[in-house]
Amino acid sequence: MYIKIILVNVAVFVSVLSYSQIDSIALVNENVAYRAALNKQYADEATSPMQKKDRKKFTGHNFYEIDIKYCVLASLQRTPTARSFQMKTTSSRSHEYRKYGILTFVIKGVSLRLSVYQDVPNHPDDPVSSHLFLPFKDKTNGGETYGGGRYLDLEIPEGDTMVLDFNQAYNPYCHYNVEYSCPLVPRENNLAFRIEAGVKKYNVLK
Repeated sequence: MYIKIILVNVAVFVSVLSYSQIDSIALVNENVAYRAALNKQYADEATSPMQKKDRKKFTGHNFYEIDIKYCVLASLQRTPTARSFQMKTTSSRSHEYRKYGILTFVIKGVSLRLSVYQDVPNHPDDPVSSHLFLPFKDKTNGGETYGGGRYLDLEIPEGDTMVLDFNQAYNPYCHYNVEYSCPLVPRENNLAFRIEAGVKKYNVLK
């Protein structure tokens, strides 16, 4: 059975006026709330992916400073004809996704692109999820951040743009507990760039 990652149900409600105009106060407030909720989730026996011995030592995640430069408005190019594929995981399992689209955006003057994926229902009668999955690797992996990359959670937008807040990039569950099976980042989502935002590597596993 494929183990899906349990997500903290905290959305980022940033006011996007244009590509360069983001409400910095709202961004900080929402990320403070997000971090508190994430730490609470991991400290709670009922929702934490951690093993008991590690959860007892847990005092909170190590984060980069909240930085508005890593919250950007991305252009979405949908890929409706993309075929589904089996995304490999950290175990022998795989899970079916399809590429929903390609996101292009600029951080610190550098143009970047990432593919975003949509879960494929197990059965034809199952509803199609509005959730999008964005796994990525960057040049901080293996040093400041988990070597296997990090994830972002998104929702399908009505238009052709969407907000990417890398301040909410989080680690796969398998970083905390090897019993979990986590999707491996597709090669096309390896960035030759440092994303200095979001969750860092968890100290207990260093």
